[in-house]
Amino acid sequence: MRWLKNINRVAAGLLAILLTSCTNIKAPKTLFITFGADKKSFKNDTTQIRSFLNKNTEAFQRSNPDTKIVFITYQSNRFLNQIARDSDLNLGPDLVITEQFTTPELLASNLITTLPDQQYFNEIYSPRIQSKAKTHQGYTFAPWLIDTQIACFNNTEIEKSPGTIKELEALSASGKKIGLASNYGELIWTAGTQGAVSELSSLGRANSTDQPYAAVQKWLQWLQRAALYQNISFHDDSRALSARLKKNELDWVTCWGNQLEDLKTTMGNSLGVAALPNGTTSKALPVFKIYGFALGKNSSQTQRTMAMKFIKTNVNDIAERKIQLDDIGYLAANKNVSIPPESSKKLATLNISFNEQSKSYLEEWPGLEQYFKQNPQLGKTIGDLIDGYLGVNEALKTITTTPME
Repeated sequence: MRWLKNINRVAAGLLAILLTSCTNIKAPKTLFITFGADKKSFKNDTTQIRSFLNKNTEAFQRSNPDTKIVFITYQSNRFLNQIARDSDLNLGPDLVITEQFTTPELLASNLITTLPDQQYFNEIYSPRIQSKAKTHQGYTFAPWLIDTQIACFNNTEIEKSPGTIKELEALSASGKKIGLASNYGELIWTAGTQGAVSELSSLGRANSTDQPYAAVQKWLQWLQRAALYQNISFHDDSRALSARLKKNELDWVTCWGNQLEDLKTTMGNSLGVAALPNGTTSKALPVFKIYGFALGKNSSQTQRTMAMKFIKTNVNDIAERKIQLDDIGYLAANKNVSIPPESSKKLATLNISFNEQSKSYLEEWPGLEQYFKQNPQLGKTIGDLIDGYLGVNEALKTITTTPME
């Protein structure tokens, strides 16, 4: 069988030569675009995302009919590893659809490259958006759409969504079924209602002192109290919440703009949307994601040029205005696209979430994001508190004084 081994060696050698001698072995007039989809609903998510992308990138395809677009989907939990494997073979994507939390990892792993033509992007992005997409090296990705956290409810059961956290508690006391996500990323909005954001942010900025962290303690007490209410229940994430809302198992849940089209398909006119409830003296802290396009590192010069044209065709003023007016649950990242005064209830709600509630914490966000990075076990602590395993004082001590590694 020595001859077979020799053939295999020759084949492997030829492949290695081919991969290393060519800048790119992909089809020259093809753009390979990759994105991630949730493992739990991979097939359904892939279909929906591809349909969305095909519909909302028509302008590029119309003006570049000779360019074929190939969408490649990877499970979100394997996203970076798969791109790394492809890139090692010079088969990495030309474009990566990403968001502000994943992009730093892609850049640190040398899987993407910064965008050229920085001046162009400076003119279409506000300082707030730039702060999420730009480093000292330049733009790591081109923001496209903003997805933000809001409230969804059954308006045949609830006439008006609660405006404050106390009203939310009262709503549950009246018998309405309230659903909250148990993961801290989708539950942190409640910290805003209890005035705890500044203290959490100070921990991320390493400004911790011997202060008692009274606001953080108040927040944890609220979470513990909420867990005791008969009609407030905690679920894994917004996906689980929306599924129960559609089945009439819950009346009010936290949700995201990207879920509205799917919810509308099932619920029709019974779907109500509103901003998350504020606190008595402080606003809620809705989380948001900024989706956009990053450049892969394996493109030929022709593919890189096409990739940049694809980006600019989708993030310019006209394209962004069109997608926002389509009212599909996203805000435009382009600062030159304003929200019409007579906008839909959906757009108005997204605007309040992003441009009023979340924006009120501009100074706190950097410290808060750093705190999340430094404390990967925060979710477990919050979960243990909600489940009754930890008391408030124990959780407070862990969150404010113990490094979580």
